Amino acid sequence: MLTLILVVLSLTACSALQGGKEPSSTPTVSTAAPSGKSEEKVVRGIINRMDNFLVLLTEDDEYQTMDYGEGVTTDGFAEGDRVEITYTGELGENSTPVIVRMTKVD
Repeated sequence: MLTLILVVLSLTACSALQGGKEPSSTPTVSTAAPSGKSEEKVVRGIINRMDNFLVLLTEDDEYQTMDYGEGVTTDGFAEGDRVEITYTGELGENSTPVIVRMTKVD
């Protein structure tokens, strides 16, 4: 019984010491929730292939597969055309950006 009382008193003393601490003044980083609209970016290149998706050979000599966004059409475009593509998402091997707008360039 005496042991139990000593354990309870020590736990009470520890929590009392911690309870008097001031909150940490270290700044914290918070991230904003996505607003639903991704940032639009632009890439130029040559249309290498058009199908249910587009393969673009970028000015950096990289092949990039891209999906068509809502309302984007390939009417008037052909493989080999030089284009400027506005897209959302990230370019890269493990990513498939979405085309928002596509225009021919000279």
